[in-house]
Amino acid sequence: MRCLIRNLLFIFLLINVTACKTYKLMPEKKDTPEHNFDINLSGDTPNYSDLKYWVEHPKKENHYASLPKNYIDSTYDSKPVIDVFFVHPTLYFKGNKWNADINDKKLNKEIGDAAIKNQASVFLGIANIYGPHYRQMHIQSYYDLENGLQAFEVAYSDVKNAFLYYWDNFNKGNKFIIAGHSQGTNHTERLLKEIILENASMKNQLLISYLPGMPIKQFHKDLPHCSSPNQLDCFLSWRTLAEGYSPPRDWALSDSISCVNPISWQTDNLLSKKEEHLGILFQNHQIHYPNSIETYTDKGVAWIKPIKIPFARFYKMQNYHIADYNLYWINIRNNLRYRLKENGHN
Repeated sequence: MRCLIRNLLFIFLLINVTACKTYKLMPEKKDTPEHNFDINLSGDTPNYSDLKYWVEHPKKENHYASLPKNYIDSTYDSKPVIDVFFVHPTLYFKGNKWNADINDKKLNKEIGDAAIKNQASVFLGIANIYGPHYRQMHIQSYYDLENGLQAFEVAYSDVKNAFLYYWDNFNKGNKFIIAGHSQGTNHTERLLKEIILENASMKNQLLISYLPGMPIKQFHKDLPHCSSPNQLDCFLSWRTLAEGYSPPRDWALSDSISCVNPISWQTDNLLSKKEEHLGILFQNHQIHYPNSIETYTDKGVAWIKPIKIPFARFYKMQNYHIADYNLYWINIRNNLRYRLKENGHN
């Protein structure tokens, strides 16, 4: 019985392995590149006319995005007229190159099973999901900036090329959403700033941007942070920590950092009501424990009260970065629908 309980708790500890673990200690030496960045070792450049370079795409035969097994959506739309361009977070933690091999089948499957299934799936049945594979930078890039910045450029160039290919070949006039997490948020922020918001047609078709997992300040005059639950033409960002936790110094804490409460969708620092929380998406792809989370914002962070669910003491966390989507999966989905409806996009 004790073994069974431990296994069940282990499932929760693995709520979502899709995120950049920048809050961890520096990776072990054996897990990091031993050489300096070399563009010649960055591997093949993805050709986004080939569907194999998309981890999720409406035209693919097999899809990673699926709804939770115990969740019924009576308003599911099998042919949405809205798109979402989703950029996955870091899953490249071990390797001797500064950028992941775009043809690494094992890693690419992990991206689908983790980031798409647990994060991008929140948009399924609301928007067509376009999620590119890209030569993501190694997690060590966040610690070794001399090499990391060069690896970031490679990764971003792929994301930019994927979006431009999507725009020229797949968008077909649809309104669209930009979304990412962690490293994906870093790339989407830059994509918005340098490409989308500088192009009138793109800017006019952009509905909303989801930029969780990183400290994001307003970066463009035409894209404010969302401050109310029904607002569009803005961006949403949050980072989730346990109340009372003191994060490392490199975890920026500041009131100038944008953060929305991902339960109440307000920025007023008030504690959300427990009954407003709609459940947690677990690694077994089921929703459990609604009414279990209370959240408030302060200094650019969504702080959560202790989660009171069975065996909570066994899986108490301080940093919930890896679960920024999972903790609020239905809240995110329901709020997006509300925003669209209130603004005539239902």
